[in-house]
Amino acid sequence: MKIKALQLPFIFLMICIISVAGPSTVFADAHESEGEMAPEAEMAEEKPGISGWFQIDVDSLGTYFLVGANHPIGSGGVSIASNIYVNDHLGEFDLGVSLPAVKSDNVSLDLVPMLGVGFDYTGADGPDALFPQFFAFLNAPDIFFFHWTIGTLSTVFDDESVNELYNRSYLTYSLNDTISIGPQVESVFVFADDLDKPLKLNFGGRINIGYGTANTLGIYVGYETKKEEGETGLTGRMNFTRFW
Repeated sequence: MKIKALQLPFIFLMICIISVAGPSTVFADAHESEGEMAPEAEMAEEKPGISGWFQIDVDSLGTYFLVGANHPIGSGGVSIASNIYVNDHLGEFDLGVSLPAVKSDNVSLDLVPMLGVGFDYTGADGPDALFPQFFAFLNAPDIFFFHWTIGTLSTVFDDESVNELYNRSYLTYSLNDTISIGPQVESVFVFADDLDKPLKLNFGGRINIGYGTANTLGIYVGYETKKEEGETGLTGRMNFTRFW
């Protein structure tokens, strides 16, 4: 059953957030997704002003597109972050803030809390999920670490749906100016009483390949521990990202 009473106040709240953030410079950032983008693009040289990115992904969710940016607000490296996610008839808008926890000549750590709202455009029924999430980006000489946690809160709008918690982390080492490699792990926990195994886990290796200035091709090959009978468990993801 849809909980209609919660939808209008939530839509009004999102409009208010966007209205406040917009005049101060607007918004933007990273979701690889889903979210493996803007801070990694700044490794070579930090530049003032708006930075943006575009990404196309192929994995178990199908083929989907993401685009976002960072808009600096004042001094200190703080910026408003936002991005959109598009997958067939599904859409998501995320808004948050990028916080420079560590900034030095050799090391930087950016923390990005965000809140997203998802829509299923097959029907005119408003939002269908909330997406609280958190990103961490660590840049050091020859090292890049990425972490992403995202919750899918569907029961806010539909009490017959389920909620999920997804995590992704990887660490890459730069072999040269073109290739970086390292381990990656992902997990999904489904909050449902009728599931014998609510946790899905996959792990494997990742390679990032430079495709010219400001372009990166990412390939992840992993093993899924929760698989159907007869399946090999081999899984993964491919994505192409463009920074500007």
